Amino acid sequence: MKVKIFFCECGGNISENLDLKALKKELTSSGTEIFQHPFLCSPEGQAFFEARILPGEGVLVGACSPHLHGPIFKELSEKRQAQAFHLVALREEAAWLGKKGAYRRAMGLLKGALRALSYYRAPVLKKFPVTEGLLVIGGGIAGLSAALKAAEKGLPVYLVEREPFFGGKAVFLDRLYPRLECASCLVSPRLSALIQQENLHLFPLTHVFEVKGRPGAYEVTLEERPRYVDSERCHGCGECLRVCPVNPPAITMDPPHPVPRAPVIHAARCLHFRGESCSRCKEVCTRKAIRFEQTPRLHRLKVGGIIVATGFRPYPAEKIPYYGYKRLPGVITLWDLERMFTRQESIYGFNGESPRRVAVIHCVGSRDRRHLPYCSEICCSLALKAGILLRERLSAEVYHFYLDLRLKTPEGEGLLRRAKEEGIQFIRGQVAEISEVPLTPEDEGRLTLLAEDTLGSEQRVWAVDLVVLVPGFVPETGSEEMASLLRLCPDRFGFFSPREEKTAPVETLRKGIWIAGAASGPKDLSESVLSGEAAALEALLFLETPSFWAETDWIEWEDRRCGRCWLCVEVCPFKALHIDLERLKVEETLCCGCGLCASACPSGALRMKPFPREAHLQSLEVLFGET
Repeated sequence: MKVKIFFCECGGNISENLDLKALKKELTSSGTEIFQHPFLCSPEGQAFFEARILPGEGVLVGACSPHLHGPIFKELSEKRQAQAFHLVALREEAAWLGKKGAYRRAMGLLKGALRALSYYRAPVLKKFPVTEGLLVIGGGIAGLSAALKAAEKGLPVYLVEREPFFGGKAVFLDRLYPRLECASCLVSPRLSALIQQENLHLFPLTHVFEVKGRPGAYEVTLEERPRYVDSERCHGCGECLRVCPVNPPAITMDPPHPVPRAPVIHAARCLHFRGESCSRCKEVCTRKAIRFEQTPRLHRLKVGGIIVATGFRPYPAEKIPYYGYKRLPGVITLWDLERMFTRQESIYGFNGESPRRVAVIHCVGSRDRRHLPYCSEICCSLALKAGILLRERLSAEVYHFYLDLRLKTPEGEGLLRRAKEEGIQFIRGQVAEISEVPLTPEDEGRLTLLAEDTLGSEQRVWAVDLVVLVPGFVPETGSEEMASLLRLCPDRFGFFSPREEKTAPVETLRKGIWIAGAASGPKDLSESVLSGEAAALEALLFLETPSFWAETDWIEWEDRRCGRCWLCVEVCPFKALHIDLERLKVEETLCCGCGLCASACPSGALRMKPFPREAHLQSLEVLFGET
């Protein structure tokens, strides 16, 4: 088989560290035809690439990561009826290693790939039908945006939310960064649209119990927990809320604009479920909506695709004991403060009075290898907004303790200037301790805050009435369970990894499953809306087609060589392998051809068909010989 090689200079990313002319000279001596282009992925580069491929030839591309442009070159090769295709990531695996050793590394990769191509067998293409219907997991702002966008186009959408009400954390925001506009004015219309959209089916208090099937035809089992209130009968008058004798109340309707507009009874707090004879809420309900007899229900759905919008949660500030959260009165988190603003509640300091001096502490847990080694990106903007609102509404002195201010957009810098003009002070340094022990008799009834001032090169002490902790963000509770159910790959922090961060930010390695919003990392409201709508668009493009083609037949199993250890089943991240009567079965649409199962098999009973074991051994032999 004749093989042609195409080099991409990648705008200098490859050519500046790698001598492509020398590579061409050495490889051309063996009779291989080689072509070079500054940007092979550009429209001109693709036309250049396609025009030089002949049917029956092999194609080897030396360019950037296969995840970025590999599918484009592969499609063009198949269009020209090439016999074999392979891509070597010269940028990541050679050029980016630096000039020293890059040449020999690249030569080894290319010669090994040429040797492996002689063993190549193309995967089999099969056609699979697509079921109409979309499941959206998570009822926050990203999930709402995705569900509404898909439902508007006539697609049946099932929106699942673990909490009793839809809207997520956005419904408890009072003002939005950076213009401090009303958050409810932006969120409430989307919540209202949920009820009006005929194609949208709502499942509050529900979690995903089981997911089976393949891309385009998933079978999903949902478990809905009892609300103990009939949402269809209840009209949200609130009479039941007023008569509950428990503190805090066992029946609640927390958000300012709840959807559905019906309260929920928390069985753990309710006297009725604790064996007492209380039924006051039921007695005052004129519409007979209280249903103590409700039990969990299962719902079984068939959908073609799934959007995961599980969101984030604040890092538990109580894990940092020297801040005193949940131990000291007057120490709250930013999210506690947002709820107070939204509900128009009075804010009290350590001594039970309106605070006159407030400390806002940034990066609580963030950028700390003991807790969160990363920056959550949006915390500084939320903290700055909260500081301005505290200054305006309480006329309090406000101090921001920060490590580095990271504000988005030019408007963010304008908001920072406004904060400074209003007298808010900024201290660059880490807070070491918060204590209830007063520094002087005059500070009795205040919290003592010890911090460093890195710009002044000194340690300082402040007496404050209220401390607002701004924690970083972590994946929402249940994300690990969701990753296991959907066979997704989370990153080392627990957020879901996209297929490619820059060019496919809402796609996953699993076809038919997309991610939206903060499920892939902390995002503000506008970014979450954009992400949700992008995921909906990808889902629509996939689900509006009656069928799709997929490459199959990646793995070959030799029954006689298999020792039945089933290590291959354990290591498969996509759960594409299962055991049926002591025989290994492969779910064709779930297998991505990653090769982990074949590399883990101790007896060599599993072989990758496109590039069998012999191809890899030959490739490695050449690579190590060159390097």
